[in-house]
Amino acid sequence: MGGGKLGAASVSIAVNVGLLASKLVVAFITGSISMYAECAHSLFDLVASALAYLGIRKAEEPSDHTHHFGHEKFENLSSALQALLITGTSFVVIYEAYQKLAEPVAVNEPLLGIALMLVSIPVTFLTSRYLGRIARREGSSALEADSAHFTTDVLSSVSVLAGLVLVKLGYGFGDPLAAIAVALIMLYISIELLYRSFMVFMDFSPDRETMARIKGVLVAEKRITRFHKLRARIAGSRILVDVHIHLPHGTPIEAAHGISHEIESRIIREVPEVKEVNIHIEPD
Repeated sequence: MGGGKLGAASVSIAVNVGLLASKLVVAFITGSISMYAECAHSLFDLVASALAYLGIRKAEEPSDHTHHFGHEKFENLSSALQALLITGTSFVVIYEAYQKLAEPVAVNEPLLGIALMLVSIPVTFLTSRYLGRIARREGSSALEADSAHFTTDVLSSVSVLAGLVLVKLGYGFGDPLAAIAVALIMLYISIELLYRSFMVFMDFSPDRETMARIKGVLVAEKRITRFHKLRARIAGSRILVDVHIHLPHGTPIEAAHGISHEIESRIIREVPEVKEVNIHIEPD
């Protein structure tokens, strides 16, 4: 599979539609609460994939009169909404599964559910790896969140598979127990996604390795005498940089402008995550 962020988001939607449809059919036939939990999981994964698609489209829009620095944070908003949806679903599933633990409900045709899980596990695993690869390449938080959802699908499908195997062996508690496992996995991932979105919305700085790469470009520039007030913040999937540079006294304005423009271009080229560099020129 190949393509950019929007292509990857489209693949995610298509896979989620297929998974949701097949799980709904099997859940209706078997009456398994863990399968219904999987349906809820896949339903919100589908909603999350749609949010990721819309977030990516919006984030790619150019700056306008209402968003002077672009729309990058729409991806993080998408990621946060996905996490909130998953959190709500996980609590509902835990409550329903807990009710069934005391009085397990019979599961019809558990082999049908087992067969579906054996198919869905490799499908979700490959989709998660694909989305993760595109997310890392494109620096997309929305796709990273979507990849995390498919990772939870792999783990939850394994839990459902184990639960249905227990049911087949005569242990009725395996079904609601598997549903609770699915919900806890969903809850863990949602908390992690909310934390990452919070970090971006609070304008946290990039990690030390990224800042060192930015600083390295400035240190290597011999035409400036020194620099200070190097700052950077994460905005969606991109980084905004601000720095003051000092040039030798008497440097012509045209030359100073040219130097600052070359430094800006070099930072963006050598640190692709950087979207914009704001350079203040000061005489030495």
